[in-house]
Amino acid sequence: MLPSDFYTFLPQKGVIQLTGPEKEKYLQGQITADVNSLNSSRGSLACHCDFKGKTWSVSYMFAWQDELLMLLHRSVLEKSLSELKKYGVFAKVTIIENSDNWLISAGLGKELEAEIISIFGHLPELHQETVQNDNGLVMALQGNVMRYIILQPQQAPVKLAVEPTTGGQNNWEVEDIKAGIADIRAATSNEFVPQMMNLQQLDAISFTKGCYMGQEVVARTKYLGKNKRAAFRLYAEGQHPTEAGDSLELQLGENWRPAGKILRSATIKGQSWLLAVLSHDTEIGTVMRLKESPETIFTVLPQPYELA
Repeated sequence: MLPSDFYTFLPQKGVIQLTGPEKEKYLQGQITADVNSLNSSRGSLACHCDFKGKTWSVSYMFAWQDELLMLLHRSVLEKSLSELKKYGVFAKVTIIENSDNWLISAGLGKELEAEIISIFGHLPELHQETVQNDNGLVMALQGNVMRYIILQPQQAPVKLAVEPTTGGQNNWEVEDIKAGIADIRAATSNEFVPQMMNLQQLDAISFTKGCYMGQEVVARTKYLGKNKRAAFRLYAEGQHPTEAGDSLELQLGENWRPAGKILRSATIKGQSWLLAVLSHDTEIGTVMRLKESPETIFTVLPQPYELA
């Protein structure tokens, strides 16, 4: 059983900050989500893609005071930052890494909820709803349980007073995997169209907002049924450490063939969890092995949401 309460810092996450009078207009043409839908009470998941629709990074987007914030994995932050800056010179926008200014944490449970209420006034109650004030912002994520991501400026007047839980980062990773939330790390950057990671199911793609980098491919994937892959959860008993980018194999007859690639993984309390991109028609209960460790067998689990 995983803990019902935990709290952890997320040092693997970093922040790209956009300021300036044209920040919304500029970012709207760069990412898959609808930037105009962001406000003080709503965040969004988003993808940053190249012109071929391949995903450089996956981030949570926030509007905070006079800034737009992208919360993403540090291993892909520099790539997204450089690509955003490349075209940002033509707009009235300033784009910087601002990770060191933010305390980034996450967790779930009654103790954390009480602390959030004491600092922010009330809890966000809906998926990707946010509450914010001068102490920072909190976003709710709805899955098996209600979870929270918290961003607080280093100079926040009041900071959360909750002790981090041992193994909390792994707890958070498992909960993200169980919720079917894809992420991009350096080893998988620029490989997958967003729909290959089920990000259309998580409101990370707007199909009505107009043009953005990679939009033609993302739209074609939806409307012409071009997508042949999807993200699946896999599980194994025991501690089987893996890395993003590791390969999975499927047995066909007496041989094992390439089946997919791991997006994210975690091991905790005798359990190993994966989220991997596989063939769209992969059946639940299919067993696969790690190419790098053939004796390690994982089983495909049901989706946590209905795939389009």
